[in-house]
Amino acid sequence: FHTLRILWLIYGGLTAAVAAALILEGTSVFDGIAHAMTALSTGGYSPHDASVGHYAEAGYRNSTLIEYTLIVGMIAGGINFLVHSRVLRGGVRALWDGLEMRLFWAIVAVATAIVVFDQVNGAVQTGELLRSGHDVFRAGLFQVVSIVTTTGFATRDIGASQFPAASKLVFLMLMVIGGCVGSTGGGIKVLRVGILYKMIRRQVLLSIHGPASLQPVVVDGEAVGPEELRRVAALFFGWMGLLAFGALVTALMTQHGALESASGMFSALGNIGPCYMSPSDVVALPDTVKIVYTLGMLAGRLEILPLLLLFSRKSWR
Repeated sequence: FHTLRILWLIYGGLTAAVAAALILEGTSVFDGIAHAMTALSTGGYSPHDASVGHYAEAGYRNSTLIEYTLIVGMIAGGINFLVHSRVLRGGVRALWDGLEMRLFWAIVAVATAIVVFDQVNGAVQTGELLRSGHDVFRAGLFQVVSIVTTTGFATRDIGASQFPAASKLVFLMLMVIGGCVGSTGGGIKVLRVGILYKMIRRQVLLSIHGPASLQPVVVDGEAVGPEELRRVAALFFGWMGLLAFGALVTALMTQHGALESASGMFSALGNIGPCYMSPSDVVALPDTVKIVYTLGMLAGRLEILPLLLLFSRKSWR
């Protein structure tokens, strides 16, 4: 109970801090509170159709600060709240001394670099005029953080031509990865991606050096048991299966292309929101596709396996 109370205080304190910052930066009180609540919860809902992009479109003087404040808020929501607890107790090293946190920062940095480069490269190839370098960086960083934390805020349409093919593929991969374990984010979770990498690496070494090289999978000094490894592998396989199923159903029942069809289920399963179909296209989807997406959203939030139990006869006995 003591730990739970501390986590709620951290959550409430971070939400209040983000709301206060947004209000001081010029948003209305309602907007500040609404965006702070959906940033920390990684829910992503906004009072405006243009989402966070509304502030730049409406000419708010501090629109850039508002975007950076929400980037910090989304990152806070996408990080394990036990890390926040350690930081508040003076353990600032908790922000980078574990496998998951190091991998999280690496994913954000590499994904942002690719998206920024892809925007510049795309503009050069098409002869389009670029905005300032800072605007290109900020647009890339905001979308990357929004998607990897599964928040779903937007300052740009991720399906627009501003983000070429490489950026769109990066966004899809981020939708699968999601936030950290113990965060409010969805997705497979960064820690499990790290465990999967270690499992693959161990198998490669086993193939090269034989059984003598077999070592346990170790995360932050602790061995991961065989049961947890099987659970991570089963979750990943189930995730990939549902993604393929949802994308196939969408492609079969609509006229959308492969990327658009895949993005709908990626977004639903990752509990993100934005995809490469326009809102009007999503509204017009057949009921069957909407039902599949609904099940995908539930599966993503419950991490698939509990939902699959509902379809097992034995679980009802």
